[in-house]
Amino acid sequence: MRIVKRGTGQEAVPVDGLYQCFPKSENNRGKAVRFATIEKAAAFLCENVDWGIYMNPGGALVYRDIVIERDE
Repeated sequence: MRIVKRGTGQEAVPVDGLYQCFPKSENNRGKAVRFATIEKAAAFLCENVDWGIYMNPGGALVYRDIVIERDE
């Protein structure tokens, strides 16, 4: 599974071993919800559509145009 931003190729990556999701327009690490697996982060994003996730390259928090690609 991958979480990517449509059109840019940015991909969700763990920070300090955890995938980090943030409320809209917020980058305070204290407000992040952290997940050990990409599957749990993906499920959280599906349930909380206004939230974003940390992606590389560029170390950006992405809130829009998020696509969850499942393995076949």
